[in-house]
Amino acid sequence: MLKGSALEAVFYRFLGRYLVPCCVFLRLKADHLSLLSLLCGLGAGISFVFSPFWGGLLTLITGFLDTLDGALARELKQVKRRGAYLDSVLDRYAEFFILLGIWAYFLRKGHATPLITITLFLVLFGSLMVSYTKARAEGLKVSCLVGLFQRGERIIAIGVAGMVNCLINFTARANEAALVGQDAVLIVAVIFLAVGTNLTALWRLFHTLNKLRD
Repeated sequence: MLKGSALEAVFYRFLGRYLVPCCVFLRLKADHLSLLSLLCGLGAGISFVFSPFWGGLLTLITGFLDTLDGALARELKQVKRRGAYLDSVLDRYAEFFILLGIWAYFLRKGHATPLITITLFLVLFGSLMVSYTKARAEGLKVSCLVGLFQRGERIIAIGVAGMVNCLINFTARANEAALVGQDAVLIVAVIFLAVGTNLTALWRLFHTLNKLRD
């Protein structure tokens, strides 16, 4: 959804003008940022267990670093298959840590029902399939950027939901007549992602099949 949009262009101009030069000055490499993104993903997962606000914030930072490493690689003219492969694999681990942290949060709160567990499993499976269908299509020389739930959108949804969830929880505790209950935002976001990621994977599947038929 954000790929190729005007918002993405503005964001990358901001990176190229202000942050990439700082990374060059600090002699950072793209691989360094990929590893830092993984550590933030691990930190986000741990933070989610105790505070979705900080988990959400670190999730957004993880996504930010993931985009910055690509911009830095292009600036340094170090766009290599090895770096792209490493970045892709580390992204999957970071996303797994974050979703595991969300599940552990629900477990700690006593809300890790079978339905929540299955829903989070579907988010994880859908996220992996979104990446796999794209990678497999590109291996067959087919461009496959369709779909609304690419990694950037998933990271933003999880990050914002985690932060807003804490604010809604505080409101719900303070006002018994509140329309939204405890953890409602995070639960809705998880359900939304479970449906959206799998629909995106199916969209990419049929898109690629149609292209191969052509």
